[in-house]
Amino acid sequence: MSDLASKNPRLIDNGVSSYERLTHRTPPEPIRGDRGASILGPRNLPIEIENPNLLSSPYTDAGTIPNLKFSFAASRNRLAPGGWAREVTIRELPAATSIAGVNMRLKPGGIRELHWHKEAEWAFMLAGRARITAVDPQGRNFIDDVGVGDLWNFPAGIPHSIQGLEEGCEFLLVFDDGNFSENETFLITDWFAHTPREILAKNFVTSLDAFARIPQDVEHTRWILSGTVPGPLASDGVRSPAGKTPISYSYRMLAQEPIKVAGGQVRIVDSSRFPAASTITAALVEVEPGAMRELHWHSNADEWQYYINGQGRMTVFASGGKARTFDYTAGDVGYVPFAMGHYVENTGNETLRYLEMFRSPYFADISLNQWMALTPPELVQAHLNLSQETLRSLRKDKPILAAPAAAPKNSECLPEWPTNTIAVLSTTNGEPYGIPVTDPLRAGDRRILLSLHHLHESLTRLRQQPRVALTFLGEGDVAFTARGPARVVEESMPQAPDFTAVEIQVEQVDDHRMRGVSVDSGVSVLWSDESSRSLSQRLDALNRLAAATR
Repeated sequence: MSDLASKNPRLIDNGVSSYERLTHRTPPEPIRGDRGASILGPRNLPIEIENPNLLSSPYTDAGTIPNLKFSFAASRNRLAPGGWAREVTIRELPAATSIAGVNMRLKPGGIRELHWHKEAEWAFMLAGRARITAVDPQGRNFIDDVGVGDLWNFPAGIPHSIQGLEEGCEFLLVFDDGNFSENETFLITDWFAHTPREILAKNFVTSLDAFARIPQDVEHTRWILSGTVPGPLASDGVRSPAGKTPISYSYRMLAQEPIKVAGGQVRIVDSSRFPAASTITAALVEVEPGAMRELHWHSNADEWQYYINGQGRMTVFASGGKARTFDYTAGDVGYVPFAMGHYVENTGNETLRYLEMFRSPYFADISLNQWMALTPPELVQAHLNLSQETLRSLRKDKPILAAPAAAPKNSECLPEWPTNTIAVLSTTNGEPYGIPVTDPLRAGDRRILLSLHHLHESLTRLRQQPRVALTFLGEGDVAFTARGPARVVEESMPQAPDFTAVEIQVEQVDDHRMRGVSVDSGVSVLWSDESSRSLSQRLDALNRLAAATR
């Protein structure tokens, strides 16, 4: 063994010390309970942090399932004068055989040049606005401006263009073949560059000189090119002798009324709502924190996902004892092969918003909950040994989402809280105002006493607008807000004449406890001897007041 190895058995700086120094946090390790061990070798901490369920696989994961995640951030981004594009196809995500995706950005005036392709093109606008054009086989044309949340779909073989408007734009393109590549579309400039000039002249009945300046470096100067922001839509259209296309190639998805359920909402757009999209169906799913897209599977197609914002995790069940869990965040692509069971859980603190895409003219899913509810209960019981209460709770309708069991919002009485708890008093008088309150006293099931300095603004506010809220976060999973009217019960407390005693008559208690989250400790305060003595005097006064007015 070398001297270096004998002095330091870890020869590689795996980034842990730098991470701890910069973040003041301990990095994640592949450990769950008594299983696993720390990493001693090289590490890629950013990837490990983004994928906790790969770093520490859940006990229920088993067997071999192919990778079902790829991020656009890991894709090659092809840059052009008018913007950029990056793709996730079967080459980046081999499991995704039925659908490919492209994330594209256009500058103001930037043009995705006139082109067509063998696959249908479905799109979702992520930001900004764009102008789209198309012409169908009968010579009927289409033009429209699209904004955030709008869709378009150009069937296979239909020539079209996309141009950024004043603010530019960014969008997701989805194609109904996993083998699609943005780099292999039929470009008008590419065709001209590879057609003899005499053939062009004969076709367009003009001279050879008319084609003397055809772009030759299509790779670097066209594809996505710079352009001038077009004028108003009405002035940009071209009248066709055959008229306009009979169906619209665009659709206002966000104008569609969502299906609202406990835990979030969903909008489903298939060919019955958007006839131009005959090969692709989409669902825009919004899942609130703590909720999840219920356990289900799809009976008609693979599922291709695009995560717009928030973070979540998905476990895919592949039969034969195989399951694997993946973590997703904004910009990631997920995939679920045909008929495999799965859920998508919101693991963050904001709404999880993502698209479910299917190569199908219609949407179809089977709810595990509904299937069990519509099956004879004795048959379900024979399989799973569930309690009668659980069997009765099954849903005969389709839940779509599953929300966490809510804690009661209107508790019968005030919870207990530890001594030395710091609460936050919120008052209103034109605008909200909050201050910390030291050691409020529980003076009954619906009564709180506290002390405020007689010069404090909150005292003035509650005199004018008595409705207040007092929020507690404390050791032992104390997490609630007490709401109700406040009033002064003693202008000057005998042991603390500079302080006023205030009573809150509690009308409602909002329980903030959440499944999977526990308040470990409240705010810690170090008091000087003088401050501690003053607080003790005020507490004695409040206790005497509470006893005298019960």
